[in-house]
Amino acid sequence: MKNKKVLAVLLTSAMAMSTVLAGCGSNGSDSGSTSDKSSAADTSASSAAVDEDGKVNGIMYAEGLPIVDDGDYSFSIFVDGSIETDEPMMWPILKEQTGVDVDLQIYAYEIATEKYSLALGSGDYADCIGGWCLSAKDVLNYGVDMGIFVPLEDYFEQYCPRITEILNLEGVRETMTAPDGHIYSIPYVIEAPEVDFNPYINTRWLENLGLEMPTTTEEFREVLRAFKEQDANGNGDPNDEIPLSGSPENLHLGYMTGYFGMSISKDGFTMDGDQLTFGAASEAYKEGIKYLNSLYAEGLIDPELFTQDSATWKGKGAQDLYGVCIMYSSADIMPYAAGETPDWEGLPVLKSDYCDSPVWLRNTYGNTVLKNQVVVTDNAEHPEIICRWWDNFFELDNSVMSQNGDFEKVLTKNDDGTYTKANVDEMSEEDQTKYNWGNLWPQSLPKYIPAGFKITEEVEAYQETPVRDALYEPYLTEHCIPDTWPDLENSEEISELQTAITDYIEQCQAKWIAGQSDIDADWENYKKQLNSLGLERYLELKGAVLAE
Repeated sequence: MKNKKVLAVLLTSAMAMSTVLAGCGSNGSDSGSTSDKSSAADTSASSAAVDEDGKVNGIMYAEGLPIVDDGDYSFSIFVDGSIETDEPMMWPILKEQTGVDVDLQIYAYEIATEKYSLALGSGDYADCIGGWCLSAKDVLNYGVDMGIFVPLEDYFEQYCPRITEILNLEGVRETMTAPDGHIYSIPYVIEAPEVDFNPYINTRWLENLGLEMPTTTEEFREVLRAFKEQDANGNGDPNDEIPLSGSPENLHLGYMTGYFGMSISKDGFTMDGDQLTFGAASEAYKEGIKYLNSLYAEGLIDPELFTQDSATWKGKGAQDLYGVCIMYSSADIMPYAAGETPDWEGLPVLKSDYCDSPVWLRNTYGNTVLKNQVVVTDNAEHPEIICRWWDNFFELDNSVMSQNGDFEKVLTKNDDGTYTKANVDEMSEEDQTKYNWGNLWPQSLPKYIPAGFKITEEVEAYQETPVRDALYEPYLTEHCIPDTWPDLENSEEISELQTAITDYIEQCQAKWIAGQSDIDADWENYKKQLNSLGLERYLELKGAVLAE
């Protein structure tokens, strides 16, 4: 059933072994050198003619659905992510719409990153590569420099009206266009939180102990002490509470030094007005680390903060052991059903004796353009088909389904064009698994839902993110750290400097907070070591300045 409401297919493949990454059903795409394939890709979109059957190159319909006759074309896509079902819910829907078979190769991020590098080195890679394992530097190296990732803008212009519409949104085309003037990836434009990771506080624990929400760093200390000493979770064990912990993958402890006037990213940067500024050698940052060390010294911070893995952290959270946790969402450790309000709220940005004008590093302006989420490689025989497949996926019904579920059981499209979503929590366990967000679509791959688009739910879900963003808005830096293309000429040098300096910042941060070394005694040598690691050159290449 070719239901146009349900148009689109999400393409996702993960790089399994370097052998699996080969283009699936690329129909002989292994002939020719990289340069030959690259130059062919640059010209094929503009030179291809439409035959009497309405097909391009004898295989792809220039317009409408299906894109190809059933079984005529397949491609592979490698992506990082996880899935609990045999295939994403969207896969058979997209297959029915387009006629295109997609070989999804999906791996956990750490495994995908390793396989991705091996595959690119061997030449045995998928037709499409996507997800968080891709970087802007990769687009420059493997696209601009080596021609392994092919330019796509001609295909977009000729065959992809939805992608073209997205590119024409304010700032999108400029962000997507590489320094050589080409566009190498499928655009991913989404609404995004202004704050990405922050501490959440357990409001049920506050209520259990009759405590007020803290507003200063010393009030916060008193709350953590109460959590530790007064059986805050009410299970009868006064010694199992962990006052403060955080996601091992996303600690962002440098954000919290904003209580002292300098909220920094993991690699030490912040924004001062519109100026990119290195703040990890500032006195404000130092004061923030000293404060966190004082909490650790009192036993108020998880002793496993710097050693636990994600599974351990989540396991403790599921046992109701945390009073405050640094994470993306409270659902990271305690999922809540539609209609429920979580027992967590964003911890307010705190004032300190050192600084009565605290700050928090802004993540976005409310939306973001991801310019390196999916590329098409020179192993793909027909990039135009892949581009049309993505363009179909960006049809609104498809993107909505990739976030919520299908029109068979979950979604209803109303006569006025609005959508209503059923309560998945009341469905069978099998359906709850099928319609779990991560099983609908490889969520590290692009989708497009217009800004402000909302779905009416039978039971409205609590909107944690906008509540938290509103709480933090008065304290956010005016600007985000800019998302610029890497300097290809100096990219290797920048990467080496960034790795060395970021690793050193994180090592010192951990040992100072955990009390393994004294920050006051180490401070001057710390700054000297940053300089010896090439900080001055690093700032020059990044166009950044030192915080005063």
